[in-house]
Amino acid sequence: MMSRQAFLCGLGSLYLALLLIFLLMDVYARPANNSLLKEKPEKPENREENEILPPDHLNGVKLEMDGHLNKDFHQEVFLGKDLEHFDEDSEPRRNRKKLVVIFNKVDVNNDRKISAKEMQRWIMEKTDEHFQEAVHENKMHFRAVDPDGDGHVSWDEYKIKFLASKGFNEKEMAEKIKNNEELKIDEESE
Repeated sequence: MMSRQAFLCGLGSLYLALLLIFLLMDVYARPANNSLLKEKPEKPENREENEILPPDHLNGVKLEMDGHLNKDFHQEVFLGKDLEHFDEDSEPRRNRKKLVVIFNKVDVNNDRKISAKEMQRWIMEKTDEHFQEAVHENKMHFRAVDPDGDGHVSWDEYKIKFLASKGFNEKEMAEKIKNNEELKIDEESE
């Protein structure tokens, strides 16, 4: 007969083998990265095929309220606050100079080439700028809706600001809400 220790050792080996098989099945059962499977043309025939395209996953980023990707997203991320200067000044020579300046900012090691790490650093920097701007704007909007500054927006405070945004007199609405008067709002304003 088998000793208890030999039995447990055999059972442990069996469990380890099953675990290994399970892990291998899990790894190989994952979906392939389809973008790697696509055939890449040797030499692009036209300019459109030669352009750098964003990764497929960026097409799913929803930045607009309607759920569509902001059409200027890539320019905003790359150019940051400098984007405004490109819209105002459309002279190609000046725009080229501005792009060279931005290129030099991205190229931190000054080798006149932008590496993937340099591009990632630049994009993260610009994304952080956008994020900090949004945080600041949100704080300003919150302060506008929180007139008593207690850090909380009551339903009445919200209602007053909402009605003011629809064209009602803010002081008049605040007084009516304070006195628990009925608010008469036509359906077009709702």
